Amino acid sequence: MKRILFLDNAVADDTYNAAQYWKPLLVHPHDMFSVALGEWPSDVSAYSHILTTGSSACILDNADWMQTEVELVRTAVSQGKVILGSCFGHQLIARSMFGLDAVRVRQTPEIGWPDIEIMADDALLGKAGRIINGFVFHYDEVCRIPEDRATLIARSPVCDILGFKLKDKPVWGIQPHSEMGIVEGLKYLDLVSGEHTPARQALFQSDVTLPKDAGWIAPLMKAFHDTSPMK
Repeated sequence: MKRILFLDNAVADDTYNAAQYWKPLLVHPHDMFSVALGEWPSDVSAYSHILTTGSSACILDNADWMQTEVELVRTAVSQGKVILGSCFGHQLIARSMFGLDAVRVRQTPEIGWPDIEIMADDALLGKAGRIINGFVFHYDEVCRIPEDRATLIARSPVCDILGFKLKDKPVWGIQPHSEMGIVEGLKYLDLVSGEHTPARQALFQSDVTLPKDAGWIAPLMKAFHDTSPMK
């Protein structure tokens, strides 16, 4: 029986409420744990699927909960679990599998709805060569994936690794917040307005920055739910 382990990486007073966006998209039975607040499952082997979420935490921090999640991800990968990491979760999978030098702080944040180029045929993101759009908001990024262990599946004009999949494993890291549509993204920008955050109104001033969403979350989540763990 399929069961999802939902790892909520939101820290205390986080502006991003992961459960709010992801819970309606979870089809299989699931258990949700606020891991940044010290909640952990007793047995990872009880789950077929794992979803690890975004967070306002910096991926380069060495908080105890991050170290614990790194070990959890490594264990889950070794057990053949189906794993999807979004935003911070994407970065955490890269850190877990490829080391701390696989992630870094960006020189400038990537915020908005960029054109996302699909680099390889992928069960979650579709055919190579397609351009899709989705909301991105990240100050950190994945900067290195070894070609013999992972496949690059998505990039944007300013981020070379917007998505990857482990080779021969049902494990994906995807930077965009596909779970947040245009309205949710615009509301979030209002919530976190500041020096590096573009004003909601400014995004409508040109076709380049105009919010565009491919609505890929439904087929992405169908593929995630349909994927079976490795024995």
